[in-house]
Amino acid sequence: MKTTTQLLDGIGREQLKITEIRVTPLSYRPADGSCIHICGPVVLTKMDAGLVEVLTDAGITGIGPVVGGFDVDWGHLVGLNPFDVDTEAFPAGVDVACWDIIGRVKGEPVYRLLGGAEGRCPTYASGGVMWTYYDRGDDGPYGVEELIAEALDYKAQGFDIFKWRPGTDWDEAGITPARLGEICRQLREAVGPEFHLGLEKKGYDSWTWDECQEIAPIIDELGFLFFEQPMGDEGPAQFDDYLQLKEMMPRVQLWGGERFRSSAEAAPWIEAKVYDAVQSDCVHVGVTDNWRIAQHAAEHGVKIVTHNWQTPLGTMCNSHLVAGTASGHLCEFFLYPNEMRYGLMKEPMRAVDGVIDLGEVPGFGMEVIDDPAAAFPYVDGPGTLPNPRFPHALERAQKREQAVVGRYAS
Repeated sequence: MKTTTQLLDGIGREQLKITEIRVTPLSYRPADGSCIHICGPVVLTKMDAGLVEVLTDAGITGIGPVVGGFDVDWGHLVGLNPFDVDTEAFPAGVDVACWDIIGRVKGEPVYRLLGGAEGRCPTYASGGVMWTYYDRGDDGPYGVEELIAEALDYKAQGFDIFKWRPGTDWDEAGITPARLGEICRQLREAVGPEFHLGLEKKGYDSWTWDECQEIAPIIDELGFLFFEQPMGDEGPAQFDDYLQLKEMMPRVQLWGGERFRSSAEAAPWIEAKVYDAVQSDCVHVGVTDNWRIAQHAAEHGVKIVTHNWQTPLGTMCNSHLVAGTASGHLCEFFLYPNEMRYGLMKEPMRAVDGVIDLGEVPGFGMEVIDDPAAAFPYVDGPGTLPNPRFPHALERAQKREQAVVGRYAS
């Protein structure tokens, strides 16, 4: 594997120029008006994801993801060379598209240019955002029965890891860490001891320090694989608490870092070995800087498990990063209702028995459908709304999260 000083060494630069950058905003919203995410105190009625296309004077176009900020002017990047990813501060989506161009020019898949030998990316099933503590009146299961059914479905699909969120609003349902622990126990009994489980933070609401201390020994006893950023990525002031939390659950890994936006931000977490796996995302960081994070992680025995939630364009670049780096371990595979997951690409990436086969096609090896804006027209306005069953729950959750942030503000 290459070191941090050898990103483009051996690849060989070509003289290309960016001639145009196009951004196409997209949305997925169910036609029947249903939600795609019910978690904590909110519901999500749509998911936005943008497509960036970088055109060159060689007639080669690269593609990448954009999340938010679709009304951007990147005209100042016209005339730059896509091969200057290691010297120019390209926005994340443009950086991804430049790597697609580099791979297409060099006739190599991106994972190999990054230093990987095999185009194989293990994934984990990421869901658990649609189960509720209340009966939705649709004659379907709810509560732990619904969660178990989802886990068993992923197991049948060939996944061996399932990450889930701890349900809808706790206050309304009378849930405590101890009561959630009983749900964890029932889930473990249903899926068996060999199927791995991961627990994430509460939806749009951090766990408190007291709640973390209560749930940690429970999931440790049950052999959970990981606990994900329960109190968020607030910074070095959290290190002592997080390190204490790890002592309370020696069999459970602590994952986090999806909010990292640069290798500099990730560095102190890696060096302190707070997180066993860093979840930085090429959608937000780009391939180049995420590669630097991965190299730094490898030096300290930390794994890379890429966050990957909004778009199949994210699956595209994050999977190549995992396959192309020594610390690359897993890529999140999002499984909430979203037809863009398989509908945006002509030949979408699929996890077969939990593994994406990246193949040998140059670049990222992906082509977007002919008219993505027609298939997934952008829907303006917010998609995250308070759950109408308990509209005041979001305010309560925000206050709790602010209290967690305030604990580390000094």
